[in-house]
This record gives sequence, C-alpha cells and structure tokens, in this order.
Amino acid sequence: MTSPYVVSEVTRNLPRLPAQATRDWTQLRAALVALRDVWTIDRPAVFGPAKDRPILFTAAAWAEVLLTLDRGDFGSVMGTGFYGLDGLTPGGFLERERAAGRFK
Repeated sequence: MTSPYVVSEVTRNLPRLPAQATRDWTQLRAALVALRDVWTIDRPAVFGPAKDRPILFTAAAWAEVLLTLDRGDFGSVMGTGFYGLDGLTPGGFLERERAAGRFK
C-alpha cells in the first residue's frame, strides 16, 4: 500500500539514489495500491517532523506496519509503535515474518 503523499516523497528523493532505484521504483509502484492520505487523527500525537506526519497518520489509518529506512524521522515509532502501528525496517519486517513462520 502507498498514498499520493508517499509517492511524491519517493519521487522527490529518487534523484539522490543510484539510477537502478528509479527502475526498481517504476516496477514496484505498478504493484502498489494507493489509498487516500490521512492528514489528521483523532488522538494525541507528539511526532516532531511535520512533513512526515501524513506518512505516519496514513499508515496508522490503513496498515498494521509502517516500513521505512528513515530511522532519523521515524525512529520514535520503531520498536515502540504508534497506536497499534508497528514501525519496522523492511529487513526487520522480513525477519519477524520468517520467525513467525509466515514468510520463507
């Protein structure tokens, strides 16, 4: 799953990555389901990076896990969660799923 805000963030950051990332993103993007962005929530939220709140709030509304490599901005939810939403790196997610026998 993804959202328009996330797609715009990825698109904005692609030039900073190797050319292969753009090719990979093109393939991955075609397989993602886009859901609407969530800009506010009805619960108290102390989360510093204002630019990343839509990512966190959208993930909390639609998903069980937020997958991110951005420990700088999302480190506070990694390992502790956010209203039932787990924050994990993609590698951490795969390790958890393999350990639970859900992924080989």
